[in-house]
Parts: sequence; C-alpha cells; structure tokens
Amino acid sequence: MKRVPMLWIIYSGVLFCLMFGCNNVEKPPSGKHIYEAVVKPDEATQEMIRKIRNSYLAIDPEKVRYILNEKRADKIKEKLDNMELSAQRNLVLYDYGVELLRSGEVDESIKVFESFYDFFKDEIFPDKEKVIIELQTQLAIAYMRKAEQENCIANHTNESCIIPISVKGQHIDTIGSTMAIKYLEDLLYYNPFDFEIQYLLNIAHMTLGGYPDNVPTDFLIPEEYFDFNNFPQFHDIAMDLGMDVNAMSGGICMDDFNNDGYLDLIVSSWGFEDQIRYFENDTKGGFTDKTSYTGLVGVTGGLNLKHADYNNDGLLDFIILRGAWLENYGVIPNSLIRNNGDGTFSDVTVETGLYSPKPTQTAIWADFNLDGWIDLFIANESTPKGENNCELFINNSDGTFSEVAKQSGITETGFFKGVDSGDINNDGYPDLYISNFKGENLLYINAADEVGLSFYLAADSVGVAEPMDSFSTWIFDYNNDGYEDIFVSGYSSEKISPANMLMANIRLHEDERLVERRPKLYRNNGNGTFTNVGYESGLTEPVTTMGCNFGDLDNDGFLDFYVATGDPSFLSIVPNKMYHNKNGQGFEDVTFGGGFGHIQKGHAVGFGDLDMDGDQDIYAVMGGAYEGDTYQNVLFENPIGNANNWINIVLEGTVSNRSAIGARIVLTIEEDGIERKIYHKLGTGASFGGNSLMAEVGIGKAILIKNLEVTWPNKSGAKSNFSGIKANQRVKITEGSNEIEVVNLKGSPFVKSGHQHH
Repeated sequence: MKRVPMLWIIYSGVLFCLMFGCNNVEKPPSGKHIYEAVVKPDEATQEMIRKIRNSYLAIDPEKVRYILNEKRADKIKEKLDNMELSAQRNLVLYDYGVELLRSGEVDESIKVFESFYDFFKDEIFPDKEKVIIELQTQLAIAYMRKAEQENCIANHTNESCIIPISVKGQHIDTIGSTMAIKYLEDLLYYNPFDFEIQYLLNIAHMTLGGYPDNVPTDFLIPEEYFDFNNFPQFHDIAMDLGMDVNAMSGGICMDDFNNDGYLDLIVSSWGFEDQIRYFENDTKGGFTDKTSYTGLVGVTGGLNLKHADYNNDGLLDFIILRGAWLENYGVIPNSLIRNNGDGTFSDVTVETGLYSPKPTQTAIWADFNLDGWIDLFIANESTPKGENNCELFINNSDGTFSEVAKQSGITETGFFKGVDSGDINNDGYPDLYISNFKGENLLYINAADEVGLSFYLAADSVGVAEPMDSFSTWIFDYNNDGYEDIFVSGYSSEKISPANMLMANIRLHEDERLVERRPKLYRNNGNGTFTNVGYESGLTEPVTTMGCNFGDLDNDGFLDFYVATGDPSFLSIVPNKMYHNKNGQGFEDVTFGGGFGHIQKGHAVGFGDLDMDGDQDIYAVMGGAYEGDTYQNVLFENPIGNANNWINIVLEGTVSNRSAIGARIVLTIEEDGIERKIYHKLGTGASFGGNSLMAEVGIGKAILIKNLEVTWPNKSGAKSNFSGIKANQRVKITEGSNEIEVVNLKGSPFVKSGHQHH
C-alpha cells in the first residue's frame, strides 16, 4: 500500500508530554546556479519573466503538494515559534520535520524525527505500533536521502545510483545507509510482508556492498532479476562533459539550434527559480554552457519542453510548459521561445497569441490542417475549481495563432499527463492520443477537409482507453508494418507505490492490481482498431513512467524505448527501464545489462547522435518533485558503434512545414537476400522528452538503401523517391528537389575532460 502519514491522525493526547522545543534552523542558500547575463533579456522576455514570477508568488505554499518546500517549511516554523508546548504544537512540529526533509534539510529533519522516536519507543499508549511504524518510516527515508546526498551527489561517480550498484557506485560515507538499514529491519519486524520496505532494504545493502549476502533470504530480490541479457553496457559521461545539471524534474530539447549541423541541448527544471539551460555542441566532442549569452537569463521553470520551427524561418524554437500538478495554483503561463538566429532567444508568448495560464506539462507540435504551418496542441489538467479544456492553437501563418479546440470538436476534459500525434489511419492527417491520469484515455481522429478542422472521438471499441491512471505515451510503428501503434504507461496511486509494484511483481506476478498497471502496447490492426499486445510482447512489469522516449540503440531498424520512472515520494527509488525491440516481435528488458537501471527520479529523455558517430546517445533529466530531491542529469554514451549501418536524414519542407514534422519516411533495404521496409515518422518522439528532428534511422546489415521514400506532410501528400543510397552518411532532402544533398560533417568523439559536477 502507498503510505499516508499516520501521526497526525493518532490520538493527540499521547503527545502532550513531548517536552522538547524546536531550535532555529539556519538554512543555507538554495544553491541555484546564478547566471550573469552577458546578453540581457529583451523587453518582452522581461515582461514574461515578471508575469511568471508573480504567478509563482501568488501561490500559497501551504496549499500545494510539491514545490515551494522551503517556503512551506518557513511558514511552519513561524507557526511553531508562536505556539506554546502542547500536543497540537507537536503535530505541527512533525509536519515541520516532513517539510525539512522535502526541502533538502535532511539532518534537521532527522533531529525532529529522532526526538519523537526516542520519546515514544519506551512509552506505553494506544496505537503505539502505528506511531512507531510511521516514525521509523520517516527516519528510514531521511537516512537513505542523507546517504544519497553525501555519496551519490557529493561524491558523484558515473555509476552512482545505477543498480545493481557496482563497487564504484558504493558509498564512501556509510552512516546514512547503515542507519536506514536499522530502521528498515525494524519495520520488517512489524510487517515482514511490506514489499516496499523489502525493496528498500535490498537497495540500502547494495550501497554498502552487502547485497546479496547480508539481505535476509525472505526479503531478498533474486539475483536473477538483474540478469544482464548480454547487452552492451552504456556509461554515463555527463559529469565528464560538464552537463550533469543537478536539479529537480524537467524537460529536454535535443536538436540543432544554431544550424551548424550538430545537436545541442536545452534543459529545464520545474523549480520556481530553476534557470533554463542551453548547452551548445562545440563540434569538438564537448558542449559549452551558453545560457548567459542567450537572452534567457531569468527564464525559469518548466516541467516539459517541446521544440519546432513555428514560423518557418529555418530556426528551431521551443515552448516551456508550466503549472502541472499545482491544480488551482497552476495558472502559470507557458512560454513560446523564439530562436533569433544569432545565439539569442526571445519570449514571444503574448505577441503570438499563445498566452495560456493553465496547468499543463504536455503538448505536441503538428500541422493538423496540412497548410504548411506547424500548429500546437496543449493538453491541460482539470482542477478542483473548474475544468481546463485542451487548447488547439492553429498557426495563422503570420506569426500568430488562434485557439480552435472546441469548435474543432475537442471538448473532453481530464487530468491529462501525455499527448502525441500520429497518422493512425494513414489518411495523411495527424490524429491525437491523450493519456488521462483520472479517467479514460482519448483517441481523437482528425477528419479535416477543405472546409476546416474537425476531430471526433474514436469509438470505445478501438480499445485504447486503459490504463486508468495513465501518464507517458507515444505513437510509433514498433513492428514496421506501416501502421502506427500506441504505447501508454500507467502510474502509481494512493493504493500502490512504485517499489510495492516492483516487488509484488517479483513475488506475486499475477496479482490483479499489477495486471491493470502494466504498460499497454496497442498494436494497430490496420482496420481502425487496436489490440493490446503489451504482456505477450515482453512488457510484463508495471512501470510508473514519467519521462520517456524511443530510438534505435543498435541501428537494427526497430525502435527501442527508455522509460524514466518514479513518483514524488522519497521512498520511490525504482530503476528507470530500457526495452530493446526484438525485430518487431516483442521487447526484451535490457535495463541492467545495458547499465540503464538508474534509481533516481527520471524525467524527460532525448535520443540523438550527439558525437556524430552514427549511433544514438541518450540524455535523461533526473531529479524529483520536491526541492530537496535533486540529482545530476545523465548522458549515456552509446558503446555499440557501427555494428549495424545507419543513415541520418535532414528534411526541409517548402510546401510543408519547414521542419517537416509529420513527414513519413519509408526505407526499403535488403539483408542476406531478404527485402524489408523500415518506417520512420519525423517528430520529437514521446510525450515527455525531446528527440532530434533529424531522422536517425538504423538499417541493420544493409550497405545500400534500395529505395527511400518521403511522404511530405501537406494536403497533396506529395512524395519524394530516391534509390541506391549508400549507408553510413548524413543527407539532406528538400521538398520538391530531385537531388539528395550529402552533408559532410566531421565526427566529434566525446572528449571526457573530467569536469566537476554541478
């Protein structure tokens, strides 16, 4: 079961004899990376910075669940200072301990909980067991976080927090894990069948090198759970390149923002004061933090980012999505950031008509009416005080947008957490799939015609409404049959936590609660219906997916995917998961063999060839929802190299939208005398992540592409066909041209210069 703090509901009369007060706590600076602007934000950007800041300042810290933990702790401290010793004060003091932990003040939170525990453990009173269990749980959590702070963060290595934890990732300072083990063992004395605590005990022993020998047999995660599947091991090199941003959860855009042909990174964190970061590829195997030069210093927050060329000027722009999880206080504007082409960016939200102060973390760019200009769909979250409809902003082709969701037939509301677009019925028009955290998922079919846009909800019979607590989603053709399929993952709930799911799946496997929370892989039947083939395709474990994306790890032409896991609780340190596509027949879990089993909270994911060697690397944004739950981002270097062949394709629309989002690419290849087709849709990938818009396509053992066909995203459905294309090169195709342009760029192998972590 998911834990709900019990102390506040226990008979308060037993607390009156707690005879200690609360010392003043001097808090260190927040540790935010402060940039001095070399290029100051322009007037419009400064105005949006003020609007966003005012929206955050209007939030009552005591009325939201996640961010502003430090402010919430300060308010509780003020309340404590004005209260006399009493049972009621001690209930408030307990809340203070919780908020200290969430804000990162771990040692002070431990002092609070240990003071409670030292008193209660020797007393006799009603419901003592419940009180003791709650305090032991808080102390176990706090000591595990202390262990993470003092080892995985302060003494960070590229193998920290990746399970099974290697010798290099084991803790130098052992106090945190040692104390956590003590309290975890005490908890299992009370309830030996608590799967969540069993799991944490295994992890704590791993950090000290005590797994499996020191874990009691009844609680042991079987060693075979970590079987390696003989997959090449990826290594985190973010620290070596100075790209290990240490912050909370956030978004990513991986693409070429300065038009030099190399992939850059834009990274966000959702904290009130967390600066948007821009890392430019130096083309020499490294990245330069150019944030101070962008004109974006002071632009903060954003749980997710999505990029596209909205104004067809050949420069990639991006939107910052804000307000998620904050419900009635989520009226924080999103920001459309325009690329000025000189290394600077400007906030153009107001002037383009995209100003939208509604809570969201998910959106998708697509040309829904196929007029050659990219449009924007935003799926908002409903709130207790009223519903927030989704928004469909149609591009007016003059630098502005008009909102037309309701008149286009998109009227359903929900607590939407993910959205993607794809051409489900192969009619050329992009459809929409929306994941709903509090209800059925929605599939909107695009029925646009010459008269205008029109969407309708697909009938229930198509079978894509589950799971009920949905989160991350995407549309891709996993089996290369020419029909796009749907992946959607579930999430945790008040009834069952991520660690509980993981251990219960090992112990019980067929428990009904687990069956309903396994990921859904909806195979497109090609007739307007879908069949869920998740379990038989190898997706047998429930995963509480937040961030995600897909790419081709080994260039075999079949799409693999990475799901970043967790939930806000500090107890939730479950591994992020990587699934390798087995020739379109199913997926194998290569999490542990590939070195991907990071147990810190995972969010936005980007696949892309960052070092120009022909295989895709993976950048993942780490960190949780609370201010004290920060962690370094990771960059997994792909070690596979050119075991298989590849081609990278840059598309440029002329009639279609400039960045060609929505284009369909079909490659016909031959391997060992057998012909097959590989299908690729141009886009940034899944709902919570941002891949490059360069089509990076693996072609297996083929040394020649027999035919390359591009179906452009416009009303005519124009096609470009080319034959006899050599493998292992980068090409550019311009709509309407009969020639393929070979793009000669030198490789840029990563130079691991040993930067210190941030």
